[in-house]
Amino acid sequence: MYCHHCQRGFAEDAIYCSQCGKKLLQHNITKEQKVGIWPDETIELINLDDTEHDSSIDQLSIHANDAVINKVKSAKSSFAIKVTIVFLLVVVSISGALFRYYKIELDNNEKVLELQSDAKLSALTGNYQEAIAYLDEAISIRPQFNPLQQDQNLVYVAVKIERIATELEEIIERGDESEAEKKLDEFRQELNGYKEPIFDNQREKLEELNMKYTILSLTNELTTLGSISELGNLLNVVNGLIGEEAATLREQIIDRIRTTATAEVNALLNKKKFTAALTTTESALAWARADNTLLELKQKVKQEQTAYELAEEQRIQQAMEEAAAEDYINQTAAIELIEYEKVMNELGDIVVVAYMKNVATRSIYDVTIDYKIVDSAGTVISNGTTGVTPSYIGSGEGMSFSVTLPEGLDYEEEIAVTITNGSWSLE
Repeated sequence: MYCHHCQRGFAEDAIYCSQCGKKLLQHNITKEQKVGIWPDETIELINLDDTEHDSSIDQLSIHANDAVINKVKSAKSSFAIKVTIVFLLVVVSISGALFRYYKIELDNNEKVLELQSDAKLSALTGNYQEAIAYLDEAISIRPQFNPLQQDQNLVYVAVKIERIATELEEIIERGDESEAEKKLDEFRQELNGYKEPIFDNQREKLEELNMKYTILSLTNELTTLGSISELGNLLNVVNGLIGEEAATLREQIIDRIRTTATAEVNALLNKKKFTAALTTTESALAWARADNTLLELKQKVKQEQTAYELAEEQRIQQAMEEAAAEDYINQTAAIELIEYEKVMNELGDIVVVAYMKNVATRSIYDVTIDYKIVDSAGTVISNGTTGVTPSYIGSGEGMSFSVTLPEGLDYEEEIAVTITNGSWSLE
């Protein structure tokens, strides 16, 4: 309780204020009843004379007490309403602010997730720069969101690997096998350990470029091979590969097998080695089955073999016939009369000298001939058997004999000399 004059607190049983000495009114007035919560709610207090203590004062005190109580009640009611309104306004304001903040954050989250999704889609399709742009924008919104940085790091790795793949492809196109091998190893090492879908395209590219490198290596090897068996073994390797480059290389190897087989077969045909030529075509066809060029080459070998065998048979037959004719000549007609002449010796006798030739293919010796000499009327002037000189006559060489005609013949008489028979030994 408080003094109405000095507002000093006093004990419940006190009659005068211990501070100002005024007589105390006997009703409770709390400190909160002096001034209200708002400035216009100040309560006007009544000054009381400390000598007035009659019933009128008591009555006034009662009225004043009621007024104070009514004022307090009214102030409390107004205060509660205003506090409630203020509280509701604060709640609404805070709720609105929180809702707006939540909405902004939710929109940001959706935007970030959308950008991240777009970045992943771009990266999966190989548009890495576009993916990086999306992720940069998302990171600017959520810089502390670690998955964005992780995704961006993966995209940068993909960009690096793509650059290596581009360089490797250019090296392969140049045909630099050793440099391509180094770059291919680098490609493998960079890609090793990454299983994310973003690298699916890179893995496919690695397989593609590995195939191209293999084709390059085999193509370079092709230039060093010369035999059909070596080419066939290389063809076996290429047959296990797929793709347009492999198909092209396969056709190149088959073409080399064709040209190699054709060259070898023609060389063998010139030497009439038909069996070896057929073996070569069969070897080539074992690698390039049903190849039209090789089948035609095989047919050519067979035709030439047949023609050669027929010609050889005819040649042998002709040789046999020629040998028989030769033998006949050698046996029966080795001596051919070339010419003859008449001469008169120192004794005055007419001598006929006949010149002959060995037409046999072999040398002859121990030659004897039967001759006949007739005049113009066909009368035999002389005949007989005689030897020839020299005694040994090579093939194509000449020989002769001479006969003295009987006496009494006219030198001018026309005569004819014939050889009717002969004998000789063949070397």
